[in-house]
Amino acid sequence: MKSLALNRTILQFGTDGGPGIAHGVTDPNFTTLIVQSSNFDDRVVLDGVPCQASDLVIFPPNCHFTFVRSGHVEWVAWSLPNEESIARNMLPAATTQASPKTAKHLVRLPEPIKSKLIEVSRQALRSFSDSAFADRPMMAREAEDALMDQLACIRDNRLSQSFLPNKYTLSYERIVLEALEFVGTRSESIVHIKDIVKATKVEYRTLLRAFERYLGFSPKLYLRLRQLNLVYHEISRDNGASVGVVDILSAHGVTEFGRFAGHYRSLFGELPSETYRRSRALRSGNVP
Repeated sequence: MKSLALNRTILQFGTDGGPGIAHGVTDPNFTTLIVQSSNFDDRVVLDGVPCQASDLVIFPPNCHFTFVRSGHVEWVAWSLPNEESIARNMLPAATTQASPKTAKHLVRLPEPIKSKLIEVSRQALRSFSDSAFADRPMMAREAEDALMDQLACIRDNRLSQSFLPNKYTLSYERIVLEALEFVGTRSESIVHIKDIVKATKVEYRTLLRAFERYLGFSPKLYLRLRQLNLVYHEISRDNGASVGVVDILSAHGVTEFGRFAGHYRSLFGELPSETYRRSRALRSGNVP
């Protein structure tokens, strides 16, 4: 990820590879805008709603969000100070509620406007890379002015817009957020479906519908992805002890080693034993 601070606006350029979940909360002092710089439709799901390549996501301050991606995605993000008038004008009136914890805005952009917005941002990054240090304050103001012009154009030329959550997603969002927050407090502990059902106080069928509507997959698959990632990071890190792969898998609740190895290779492109050997070879300096 690359980051660039202009006069008052922060630009970020990022790349995410492979399937994954991004859940978090936006900065309380900024309105945040995100759009794909890649060109994939329906590869990203925001709170259960598939995002098209031309969709601009607008997050109010202190906003919870959950992105699910099914493959490689490149993106650009802009963080605008709350006091900027353009930041306030980009948001719908509904986000002025007392507690905009989950209010999001999805704007479908005309392709020329989206391309121009991304190009202005990339040009700012190139200009800063090539300029002398003394010239940067002026260039920051010019780049920010160009960006604000593009955002004003977006404000006036929206093809369509939607507001999240709505009456169809709000109850499911609450269930999924409670589930994710519960699992997050368990860090590296083994978590079972029954634990999530108990924490969210709903029946399993309701939990299943909420996950499938909001994340696009079941709680069982979510826990499998969590287990796979925990095992990967445990195998990769240097814990200062001679712990074998089988011990690590067992500690994370793996009982069917062959099936788990197949899921692991599908996600990470190698077997757990290969990750183990590679990570230790890297730390010992035996790999170029």
